[in-house]
Amino acid sequence: MSISFSGAVPTSALDKLKSASLTAKPAETKTAEQKFLDYAKMTPAERMHAAMLAQMGLTEDQFKAMDPAAQQKIEDKIREMIKQQAADSSDKRTGLITDKSV
Repeated sequence: MSISFSGAVPTSALDKLKSASLTAKPAETKTAEQKFLDYAKMTPAERMHAAMLAQMGLTEDQFKAMDPAAQQKIEDKIREMIKQQAADSSDKRTGLITDKSV
């Protein structure tokens, strides 16, 4: 005894399902691999900008969606954060690689 389902669904309905599945857009979620590749393609300045935005709780997409005045405020804040980090790390310590105290 054999069971055939070929007549259960009309052929035209199957063709519509096939064409719909071929034209449907895939989900816009990024895989870990894609996120890594996007990060690897960034310049050091872009990475720093993204890191500063992350410290402020923002993403690049949220930043781009802001109006220019808000973006300028964020850029000013990032500039101040960079200046502060540079000032904090510029202390001279003796005894490092080539600095020898006599």
